[in-house]
Amino acid sequence: MRCLLFLLFFTFSFFCLAQDQPYDDDLPDHLVGDIGLATYTSNLHLGTYGTQTFVAPYVFASYQRAFARIDMFGIKTAKIGYGYLEITGKAILDNFVVKSPYTTTTIVKRYPIPIGIGTFQETPIGGFLINAYHDFSQSKGALYDFSYFGEVEMMRKITVYPQLGIERQSSQFANYYYGLNNQQANSVGYQSYTAPATTNLMLGFLLEVPIIDAWYINIYGKRKWMGSGISNSPVMNRSFQDNLFMALAYRFK
Repeated sequence: MRCLLFLLFFTFSFFCLAQDQPYDDDLPDHLVGDIGLATYTSNLHLGTYGTQTFVAPYVFASYQRAFARIDMFGIKTAKIGYGYLEITGKAILDNFVVKSPYTTTTIVKRYPIPIGIGTFQETPIGGFLINAYHDFSQSKGALYDFSYFGEVEMMRKITVYPQLGIERQSSQFANYYYGLNNQQANSVGYQSYTAPATTNLMLGFLLEVPIIDAWYINIYGKRKWMGSGISNSPVMNRSFQDNLFMALAYRFK
């Protein structure tokens, strides 16, 4: 819940800031994009903690220099290439909870609060998303990600956006969320573990289905294969993590 409030607060703040920025002819002077409600589901395969599902707002829209892209939000600054240099934040909605099969103890890690810079380049051959974050939450680590998004239009104006990406977590970031110090290990019955910096691979898709008029159903699924630094952690019961959401949204043009 705190993470959702964080997302909504910063999205609202950036939309307000955008009104005070110099206008660029390439930027919309009105709200453009999708706004609705979504059901989010994820499974991090941490300990015995299972699938997480909850309802939350869905926003993939921009207004002047402000933008929100599902779990990202920020403000566009200088023009570079096919996009802008962006000040951006990322809302990681997953609960990092370790439930042990050996004891009744549960370890709950604080939500990440990644804020940094990046760019989204919408080129003729697809979209390229590059971001570098600092986690202002407990880990104080770094998070980097790169994704490519294609576009395939199918029958009846149904569109698929395939995603291929890579993520890099610093040792501080990975170790806070997937490592165990001696005290934590003793409390849950696992061996202690120090996670190193780790590279993870991602594969996903966004399916966009028009319903009627300006209403759409958007379905997004992603699997992240964790690098050995994380998958070797005793808290992981699988070497991958899954995310899925389905949203009903109205498109502003």
